[in-house]
Amino acid sequence: MKKLVLSGAVALLSLTQAAKAQITHFIPGHLAVLRAGDGAVPLKLKQAPIFLEQFDENTLSATPSYSVRIPTNGPNSFFINGHAATEGTLTRSSDHKLLAFAGYGGVELLKMNGTASRLDIQRGFCTVNSVGAVHTLLYKSELLTAKINPRGVATDGTSNFWACGNASGTFYYNSSDPHGPVRFTSFQNSRAIKIIGNALYASMNTSDANLDNESAGIYGFLPVALPRLADTQTHLVVPAAPNYRKVVGFEINTNGDVAYMSDTEAGIQKYVKSGDTWKFAYNFSIPQTIPKDLNNSAGCFGLVLDFSGPAPVIFATTTEGYDNSVNSNRVVRIVDTNSTAVVTTLAQAGSTNIAFRGIELTPE
Repeated sequence: MKKLVLSGAVALLSLTQAAKAQITHFIPGHLAVLRAGDGAVPLKLKQAPIFLEQFDENTLSATPSYSVRIPTNGPNSFFINGHAATEGTLTRSSDHKLLAFAGYGGVELLKMNGTASRLDIQRGFCTVNSVGAVHTLLYKSELLTAKINPRGVATDGTSNFWACGNASGTFYYNSSDPHGPVRFTSFQNSRAIKIIGNALYASMNTSDANLDNESAGIYGFLPVALPRLADTQTHLVVPAAPNYRKVVGFEINTNGDVAYMSDTEAGIQKYVKSGDTWKFAYNFSIPQTIPKDLNNSAGCFGLVLDFSGPAPVIFATTTEGYDNSVNSNRVVRIVDTNSTAVVTTLAQAGSTNIAFRGIELTPE
């Protein structure tokens, strides 16, 4: 039998080309991260680029293995405020085929000045599939309120969308419905929204809870799991512990007896259901890489879990940064074996003009 022997240079070139040829889409079982900024354009400018990027779930990486750039200027533009503390949560559709986030779009940003949430700019949703195809869906902001900050969106993978935000920003929208968004009157302000086990859930932190006379935590919807009517009611499913009410991201396992929340100041909290009562188990604090007197915050924003193994694996984006803003932050992983589990950094934003925001598992 003849053996084929490649020279070192040829072998390296072949491997490099093969790697490049393989990375043309999202790979299932990895992490998708919404990144704001490219390191050059200031995050406070609306036209700062945004990307959806893939990182390995186990290995520290300086660069993503796959990246999709979202157009942030022109008639097909879509953007978020990269420096905003509340924008940029990321979800995966309930059929696992799409990544989705909420924002603004359809304008020539370079011709407009002012705060995006106060300008006459359409709000909308952006979805990206496994091969990087970007689709945007815009709705008229006046159908809700001109000052809504779009924070996130959940979808079933078809034309049904459930959004979260402030100023009556929690609503249902079907792109084929001429009447536009349907606001949930009993639950106007929310931080994150997600479909888990074919049921819709939303989080409320202490700021929004005070406005709505509610408690911080994870909420479910009644009388149907995927609501579409204005008079839909909500109920508190998992209350946040007193010291951890800066809630954004959340997860609940398939058995409905273990939950996690991200707190923008404290880290990640675990809750366990005993009988009919949810009990706080413990908090994972996040070791910081920025000096305390310079650091924005020591918590987490985006959150997703992998419950497939013997121990839940937590993935999150941190809220650290300079100049009272999230930037130069990280993607971290925690294998939840116990309360002393190690926090591992998987990716580090390399500039004050880059911020990791939402995080999810990659689409299939």
